[in-house]
Amino acid sequence: MTHMIVAHFQSSNSAAQASVAQLLHAQTGGLLLKPGPLDVNGDDVSNKAHLTESGNVLEDHYCTMMTSPRGGIIDVSPEDRNAMIGFIQARRHVLVELKTIIVSVSPDTASQQAAVETLSAICAAGVAPAGIRILGTDLPTDARFDDAYPAVVECAREAQITVLPEAILPVSTSLAKAQQFKMPIATVLNRVVDFETELTAARLNGAPEKIVHTLAHKVIAQRDLLGTADTFKCAAEALGLPRISQDEWRAECAPTSSRKRARTVALD
Repeated sequence: MTHMIVAHFQSSNSAAQASVAQLLHAQTGGLLLKPGPLDVNGDDVSNKAHLTESGNVLEDHYCTMMTSPRGGIIDVSPEDRNAMIGFIQARRHVLVELKTIIVSVSPDTASQQAAVETLSAICAAGVAPAGIRILGTDLPTDARFDDAYPAVVECAREAQITVLPEAILPVSTSLAKAQQFKMPIATVLNRVVDFETELTAARLNGAPEKIVHTLAHKVIAQRDLLGTADTFKCAAEALGLPRISQDEWRAECAPTSSRKRARTVALD
């Protein structure tokens, strides 16, 4: 059983990037941690007292992941980027399990700029280029990786980070719908939750129209997710992440009730 900790940095709050950690968790298993607000002082990373406090919180989260047989993924929002990078820089020599850092990017200028800043800061924190991956999200149809994310590709080449053209999530409405209806993405992809069954039961039991209508939307979103599942698997493989079977995922990560989300630890 492979034990590793992965940090995923978002460069925007787009639906695709907000879904990445859940998509990868569906393939890798382990824990999925999303720290609460850490960088309350915005870009003021020189605030040593604040960084110390954030570092203590992140170290506690990191230790939680160390207890998991497979490790897992820590999902870092754009707002928490500085705090997480400060933690890595200060504790790099002891973060042995942190094998891979993934930076997601979208084609828009703001996301690319944020991704470039993140990549530069991660390299400056002492992370070896071999441990850094770039995931392209919202890739337009028929577009090439280099053409969609030129600023990030240039930065990666200067930093000697390998660009993986297969590490992409094409533009799609499925993730936006999943976020809109707060879908438990990993449990849906591993077929722990089935909204088709819930919709049928709601119709037969005469549930209120509002509930049935919401379930119908979730069924559509579920079908969209399952229809693009192979794309998510290919992205995880391109990033070099270990994959487990659906049976293993269900045994290790599925909640005791199918109405609950996957074993995602929400940390304040």
